[in-house]
Amino acid sequence: MDVKWLSDLEKKVESAVTELQKLRQETGTQKTKIKQLQRQLAEAKSSGKSATGWEKDRDQIRKRVEKLSAGLEKLL
Repeated sequence: MDVKWLSDLEKKVESAVTELQKLRQETGTQKTKIKQLQRQLAEAKSSGKSATGWEKDRDQIRKRVEKLSAGLEKLL
């Protein structure tokens, strides 16, 4: 009886188990990150920092990066 198919199946199952273990670990890591971000969001909301404050900071950073980028383009 040829058992090569059984050996091939065994390898595929082992590979699938390994991949599932990796995915479960990644899922756990992502869940932890989500919980941390949710806590940070709740803290930010309770501290009174509004979304407009974040937008203002983002716009300032964007403008500075654009200015640096323009300066670099002139060098090229």
